[in-house]
Amino acid sequence: MFARQRMKQFALTKDNSTSIGFVVACIFAGAIDKQELRAWADHVLVSADSCPPYVMDLSTFDEEFYHIFKVIGFVPHCDLTSDEKNALVGIAFAREREQFEPVPSREQALAALAAHLSVLARFRDTFPFISVQYDNAA
Repeated sequence: MFARQRMKQFALTKDNSTSIGFVVACIFAGAIDKQELRAWADHVLVSADSCPPYVMDLSTFDEEFYHIFKVIGFVPHCDLTSDEKNALVGIAFAREREQFEPVPSREQALAALAAHLSVLARFRDTFPFISVQYDNAA
């Protein structure tokens, strides 16, 4: 007999939006692209007990990223500090995604990532289908 696997909980509502807020922060940091956003939405659709209708819309999202708030219907809360947001840019660099006018610089972003490895752990948990090769000794 198979036991039902416990479904993952995501914070996706206007009142509790830290999961989608983190995803949006990853988008604007350049840590994920549209294809990975769509893959995340698909992951949520199969992993969550229930989710807001906008998640289905994100599974086919193909617009400029600034339209994402219109799709979501609200501006989600991001619970990251400024340094943790810089660590997301560090993840983008670790994934060899060059930034257009990077602020922070590559060195600053990777230093922020080294100082906030919990952001990398959260990224890996949020996007289990994305492999990030990172060695903070580099």
